[in-house]
Amino acid sequence: MNTATHAVVAATLLTRRRAPARNVAVLAGALVADLSMFVFYGWAKLLTPMTEREIWTEAYWREPWQVLGAISNSVPLALAVLAIARWRGSVLLAVLAAAWLSHLALDFPVHATDAHRHFWPLTDWRFESPFSYWDSRYGAAYVGVAEVTLFLLCTVALWRRFDGRWTRPALMINASAFVGVYLYFALIS
Repeated sequence: MNTATHAVVAATLLTRRRAPARNVAVLAGALVADLSMFVFYGWAKLLTPMTEREIWTEAYWREPWQVLGAISNSVPLALAVLAIARWRGSVLLAVLAAAWLSHLALDFPVHATDAHRHFWPLTDWRFESPFSYWDSRYGAAYVGVAEVTLFLLCTVALWRRFDGRWTRPALMINASAFVGVYLYFALIS
């Protein structure tokens, strides 16, 4: 799924009114799994002469990017962070870990040929789903409809929950980014 969807789902599940530190921790946790991909893509676009095709079909599958992706998409690591948070009594770390886990749970069923090693370091096994959020060979159009629906429902719920002068503009920016990503991919495919 797209990062914007992960953000609104985690926010819908875990944010609270008048709890800014908690809410920032939720958003940070929702981004952890994609952090390695953003670093990789920034490196590839800014520091190498690779084409988009080379980036995603060759470089993405090399080290150190696969290990970094395994770390940021690891359920055991996210559970370890949650256990440490519970042990230390840290609500902020706990909601960060919970948001991270929500991201992993949503990604697990929608990665086909690009599946993550969700149980690293315990195993390198990858669940190759019959569905993909981006690959049309694996039902991306259907997954996309489900994702858009989930995104819109969560955005409406958050709009109703928060009425702050920063929150609603942030929701609009997130919605605009979400629509922009979908339009971009619709136009290049």
